[in-house]
Amino acid sequence: MTKSKLFLAMQAAICVALAVWLSLSAIGIWREGSARKAEQPMESVYTPEAVAERFAPIAPLMIAGAALLVAGLALGIRDERAEKPVRDAQLERDLLAVRVAEPSEEMRAERRRQRGLAWVGGGLFALCMVPVLVYLLNSAHFPEANLEGMFLGLLRVLVPWTAVGLGAAAVCAVLAERSALREAQAARERLKAEKAAGVAALRRPADPPKKTGVLQAAVLLAAIVLILAGVFNGSARDVLVKAITICTECVGLG
Repeated sequence: MTKSKLFLAMQAAICVALAVWLSLSAIGIWREGSARKAEQPMESVYTPEAVAERFAPIAPLMIAGAALLVAGLALGIRDERAEKPVRDAQLERDLLAVRVAEPSEEMRAERRRQRGLAWVGGGLFALCMVPVLVYLLNSAHFPEANLEGMFLGLLRVLVPWTAVGLGAAAVCAVLAERSALREAQAARERLKAEKAAGVAALRRPADPPKKTGVLQAAVLLAAIVLILAGVFNGSARDVLVKAITICTECVGLG
């Protein structure tokens, strides 16, 4: 590993650590403030003392990150791959496959593998959304008197299942991309064999690019399901009533 790569890796690690630490500190301040406010309703959830206590240990890490940033700018350290175009495995595969007169069995096998991975990724994401949907459809999980408990309960269900679903979909997408690269390599070998045999390419038109991938469709479906769940459990009605109340109070019609 070169010095520039090591420097960039250290900077990235500090940024990730800062993001995680700041998020955990914010959640800790909110939980402690909510508990304090439950005992003393006049207390504030966020106080300067609580913020200073939580964020004081993070200051050295923030200073280190800023120092690394300044040092990197002064030394001219930059990612050499930042300006290089991103390799599109599917585009590369399609440009090569369209020149092949007759796809080889290896190319067909890789294409079937890619379709299967797309279905598996979408199916796993949809399967992970089932517990979330079941939780949302139960109106007992949304008590009006305990908004903090309702929010925390929703996070405990939504965050882990969504993370697992997106992780599974991402793994399938990475595997599909590697399969596309293998298909592109098989297409190169097929082209060489056809050229050696004197077979002319059929110049088949390339498949039109899909406007919506499986992952985007799964996310859209999950959004629709969550909206419908909110309508059925009464959340939409509550939001409408609160919006009407706020509007009438603000303009003085109430």
